[in-house]
Amino acid sequence: MYVPEHFALAADRLGALLRRVGAGDLVTNGPDGLDATFLPWSLDPHAGRLGCLRTHMARVNPQWRAQGPAMVILHGPDDYIDPSDHEAPGQVPTWDHLTMHVHGTLVAHEEPEWIIASLGELVDAQPTDWRMEGLDPERLRGMVAAIVGLELRITSIVGKAKMSQNRPSSDIGAIADALEARRTQEAEPRYRRPSAGAIAFLRGPAREHALARERAVERARAAKGPGRTVG
Repeated sequence: MYVPEHFALAADRLGALLRRVGAGDLVTNGPDGLDATFLPWSLDPHAGRLGCLRTHMARVNPQWRAQGPAMVILHGPDDYIDPSDHEAPGQVPTWDHLTMHVHGTLVAHEEPEWIIASLGELVDAQPTDWRMEGLDPERLRGMVAAIVGLELRITSIVGKAKMSQNRPSSDIGAIADALEARRTQEAEPRYRRPSAGAIAFLRGPAREHALARERAVERARAAKGPGRTVG
């Protein structure tokens, strides 16, 4: 994934986002070419150098046999940014988004014990009081027989947050306000309601990034002295 420097996610923010993993696309390149399946994931941050992601899929899905190099694409908030959302005229439409590509080695598990433990991890990560222990053992055995456990042993993580950080901090605030206004209005059927996650990122990390850049420019100008500009 191509990531301009100003849209790159720092390692600490990558880790924080990965710890909130929910679901994402498993992408493999098997004998029949590229394949992808949207799956729920749980994270074990202590497995290996960078951790591992665990999930399961239907045994009848042939993708689980494409073991080896693989990637999981995790989707963060994304929203359409209209030219009218900016504080100044003359802008063009764009799309803010946050995404992570988690690369690793895909390993399949057919052992019932591994699959059951992985299912328990997924359930425990959700906001629910339901537990695996309450499931009828016979039904559990039937479910486990119909699925295969999957583990992505992480080798690298690349994150991209194109969230208007390249804009002036005041413009980022204007964009966030515009999205908030659309979010609270009755949306037209052809429009998607802006996400709270995108608005929070704009008002937090994106604006902080822009402010840091603006302060650095001011310091450079001050260091040059009066009457001189930074090229």
